[in-house]
Amino acid sequence: MKAAVLESYGSADQFKIKEVPTPDFKEGQILIRNEASSVNPVDALVRSGSLKLASGLFGPQIIGSDFSGTVVATKSPKFKIGDQVFGHVSPITGGAYAEYVAVDDSVAALKPETISYEEAGSLSLVATTAWQGLVDEGKIEAGDHVLINGCTGGVGSIAVQVAKSWGAIVTGMCSGKNLETARELGCDVVIDYEKETLPPTEKYDLIFDASGKFSFSEVKGHLKDDAYYVTTRPDAKDFGSAVETGIDLLFRKQMKMFMAKPNAEDLEKIKLLLEDGHLKPLVAQTFPLEQIAQAHHKLEEGHFVGKVAIKIS
Repeated sequence: MKAAVLESYGSADQFKIKEVPTPDFKEGQILIRNEASSVNPVDALVRSGSLKLASGLFGPQIIGSDFSGTVVATKSPKFKIGDQVFGHVSPITGGAYAEYVAVDDSVAALKPETISYEEAGSLSLVATTAWQGLVDEGKIEAGDHVLINGCTGGVGSIAVQVAKSWGAIVTGMCSGKNLETARELGCDVVIDYEKETLPPTEKYDLIFDASGKFSFSEVKGHLKDDAYYVTTRPDAKDFGSAVETGIDLLFRKQMKMFMAKPNAEDLEKIKLLLEDGHLKPLVAQTFPLEQIAQAHHKLEEGHFVGKVAIKIS
């Protein structure tokens, strides 16, 4: 099969397109002909070697989290050959930048017919991150006033739509050029972080930081009693801020930091939102697998709305 093989940690130019064996699969797994994937910030971290103590110290590897394709073989009662599915694997183990991927049946769901493979292949990790961050960690409720920082990015754009589906009042923060997109996503109030700061007296039931631009100390005065500040990308620009984040996690019960866990049950909830028209994936640009390096460069350049997708087959 064709795959983007990371020969060594480093820049995006370390990827090489190669022919490699199709993966074996075991009981409880399905083998998928993969049509599409995407680039997530955590995929770039794995590629760079920042997480190599977890992802492995040596040897070439296939990384990538999101997948979307067709089941071609199954050892699971949940899926049959021909099913169109989507989901994501752990970014640490990866494997999705390839024509075929073997996954546990617990991390896949049937792809809604209303979206393309490229949309589905860009959705799972950011959607489960948004869902778990708002619902499981943030305890969102109807009528909550929710602040979403980075509201037009991969996670943030989905978080806005999920929050609105729960009946929340959403304030979104983004750059000035994306303000109209933020409104189209459903934000009730938009703030241009390049020109404005948070209103000094405004307090929120939940602050979801999808961009990692805040520290807890910067926003704690904007949290209501028993409200949560939830982040997946903590501010840690230097040693001092990293220490501050660690102290906050230990002693601030209102601060939560997490990494989304692959979960078919959450994907089913996301699927319902898609089918009901409450959620629309945003794909900024699609690259073929042969241009995987350019896709990663695009992510690192930033300044786009939604996700960068990869067309594999």
